[in-house]
Amino acid sequence: MRAARRNACVQGIGGTPPCAGVIDTLPMDDLGALIAEGWVEVPHAPSDLLLRRSARRAMLSTLADDLDCLSMQEHTLVERMLIGDGQVVLDSVPELEAAYTLRMRLWCDLGHCGQTPCARLDAELMRRLPDLLMRPEHAQRRSRAFVFDGMISGLLYITGFLDVRAPQQRFVREVLGVAESGASARLARSHLEASFDVDSVAGCRLLLHEALAAPETLVSTLAASGCQALPPLTSEQLFGAMNGMLPEEAAAAEKLCRTLQGALRPDLTPEGATEDLRLLAKQDVPREALKQVMAGMLCVLPTPHMYSVLLEMAGSTPRWMHGWNDARTPATGYAAGVLH
Repeated sequence: MRAARRNACVQGIGGTPPCAGVIDTLPMDDLGALIAEGWVEVPHAPSDLLLRRSARRAMLSTLADDLDCLSMQEHTLVERMLIGDGQVVLDSVPELEAAYTLRMRLWCDLGHCGQTPCARLDAELMRRLPDLLMRPEHAQRRSRAFVFDGMISGLLYITGFLDVRAPQQRFVREVLGVAESGASARLARSHLEASFDVDSVAGCRLLLHEALAAPETLVSTLAASGCQALPPLTSEQLFGAMNGMLPEEAAAAEKLCRTLQGALRPDLTPEGATEDLRLLAKQDVPREALKQVMAGMLCVLPTPHMYSVLLEMAGSTPRWMHGWNDARTPATGYAAGVLH
């Protein structure tokens, strides 16, 4: 999945070096497609020249709020571009995806520097952003956004997906600290779509855990069973989920990690292999399939002990399918937005 994401990003980048301004240099068809995404609200204009001017005015008019609401990867990439005289090399999939969402904000252009993907910040933003980064309000909002993202990540680890509406409303209230409006909803939507995987499934706009392979199956199964509420959570479980593992999963995962030590292919680590197997178990992958996946990771023949430890790990891992305990009570808070 990670390799496919990287290939999709790289194939969409042009072969020429990035230009100084995406608004000024993109062909009108490409610029119009970015504007249609709705990350910047650009009024209609009767000519190409006026549309470019209108797009720049719209982008600059909300610059401070948009800067406050960048994803963590976007924010880091902007800081790197400011330090690097406006241009940076894109090494990882998160950086590539952050550069794409910054381009949808009309902030940067993408291209290749030699054989390497790179991004270039708009020249006007090079002048304006440093002062906006120094605002006390910016630091306060970024701190609240960090906590918010951790909570959403934890809930996605527990449930596999969330209806986007409840997190969006909560972002407006708790991060922006303003009343909900069209402008604040746009900021919240842009932050969520830049920070998490988002897809439309069965008429719902959903945030997805990045490892969820078949969201349609998960949603249809839960809808058919009538589940409506999150399972009861302790503070320890939520804190563990925010760090990528529930407390009840830790012992068996550590045991499997030790068992795989020295038995894996050179390109794999015990920690990474254990995580992949645990995330497959959360999606209720059949036991025989889990065994086959683990066998494919090994550079030795699998032993009965390895299989036993694998199944022990799978048995201690709460499922996204069956972790809801058939909860049928009315949902409240975050749970109200999980299914509709």
